[in-house]
Amino acid sequence: MKVLKRGLIYVICCSLLFLPGCDFRDIDLRLFVLVIGVDKSKDNPSMHRFSFKIAIPSGDPKSGEEKSILITQESTSIAEAIREVKSKVDKELEFGHCKGILYGEAFARENISIIQDWTVRRRDMQLLMYPAVAVPTAEAVLKVQPSTERIAGNSIFLALSEDGTESPFIIRTYSFDLARRMTEVGEDPIMPVVEASAEQILTINKVALLDKKRVKVILSPDETRLFKLLHSRNLRTNIGTKIEGELFELNTDRTGSRYDIVTDKPGEEAIDYKIRITATLEEKEDPKQLDPKDLDVIEAQLSKEIGQAVKKMLEKIQKTGLDPLGFGLRYGGTHWNNQTEMQDWQAIYARAKINVSVKVKIKSTGFKR
Repeated sequence: MKVLKRGLIYVICCSLLFLPGCDFRDIDLRLFVLVIGVDKSKDNPSMHRFSFKIAIPSGDPKSGEEKSILITQESTSIAEAIREVKSKVDKELEFGHCKGILYGEAFARENISIIQDWTVRRRDMQLLMYPAVAVPTAEAVLKVQPSTERIAGNSIFLALSEDGTESPFIIRTYSFDLARRMTEVGEDPIMPVVEASAEQILTINKVALLDKKRVKVILSPDETRLFKLLHSRNLRTNIGTKIEGELFELNTDRTGSRYDIVTDKPGEEAIDYKIRITATLEEKEDPKQLDPKDLDVIEAQLSKEIGQAVKKMLEKIQKTGLDPLGFGLRYGGTHWNNQTEMQDWQAIYARAKINVSVKVKIKSTGFKR
């Protein structure tokens, strides 16, 4: 019995020699990559320029003493760039806190599919990170450090996630949704556009429309606001008009939109959009008291102007052949000929007439004290 126990103990001790150890590094031996930027190389067309904004752990983040470094590396692939950057730092790079990837405009107009595939394939990257197009370059945007920033790189995330600000021009996009749209039939990708200025300010008031690989169109700020009106519910924004030279500005309270794809008559297909807006009068130039008839005039005028602007914006997108609002996905989900339905939709979408009906309701003229 004693021999059996000794043999068992000997086997257990020998087996411990083959157990792997823990490869854990303390936080003081790690550098946290917060944002990754991708640009075209100026000198070598076959290479890309990768920028890594890295946070350096410090004391209390409320003190405002944020520390970060920006390391750039030109390489043929992002995997190789990371290996080369590791030779420039004294600690291990940690990607678990990376919340964003910025594609420089020139790079984004070529092909982002390989880099985007890497972001969802790598095991330690968040699927909830925020992709965006950077103007003029990703490196230039990452060099901006707003005076309001308390944590390194946090200003971009607070804006893109809408946790810190609520803007009618920012369309929140997640990495997993971008990857889905890049492979989805009937719905094309979109990304917000981050623009750097000389005054150390980041402006996000445009949206980029992509085909499955590259940016094709960047909408203007006014078009971006109208696009978000269709893309999101209960958009908080202002809408204004002039009647007999007098300005009236409304603050939206509730918004909603829906559409129907009408294909009853071949050759006369249409996309019918219905938009409903409830708003409060926020500003007016004429000091006189308003009566219900005046409100009817304002509502009718705004309904007409918004309808025309939305129709023009949708027709502009239609001419590009892009489908960021998922019309094709709706058509495919309501038809049963899986072999030819998407080919049929491509032909229908190109010639479909777009009709927009808008109803604006002023629920209050505000408070005057």
